[in-house]
Amino acid sequence: MEQKNDIPAKGVLALVMHFFSDIFKSVAESLLVVMGTFVFATAVSAGMLWFYGWPLFLAPVGGFIVLGVMLILWYDA
Repeated sequence: MEQKNDIPAKGVLALVMHFFSDIFKSVAESLLVVMGTFVFATAVSAGMLWFYGWPLFLAPVGGFIVLGVMLILWYDA
C-alpha cells in the first residue's frame, strides 16, 4: 500500500537516533564556540601579558573572565 504523504515511514529506532544526533550536534556546536572563545581570549591576554612583561601563567585568567562574561550574557533566542 502506498503512502500519501512525502515523509517516508521510519522506525522508532531511526527516530530516536535522529533525536539524539540533533542533541549531540547542538551540544558539540556550543562547546566549540565556548572553547574557541576561551582559546582566543587566552591568546590575546597572553600577548598583552608578554608585551607588558607580566608572567604568562596569568593568561588563562583573561580567558576565564571573557568566558564568564560571555556565558552570563549568552542566550539562545
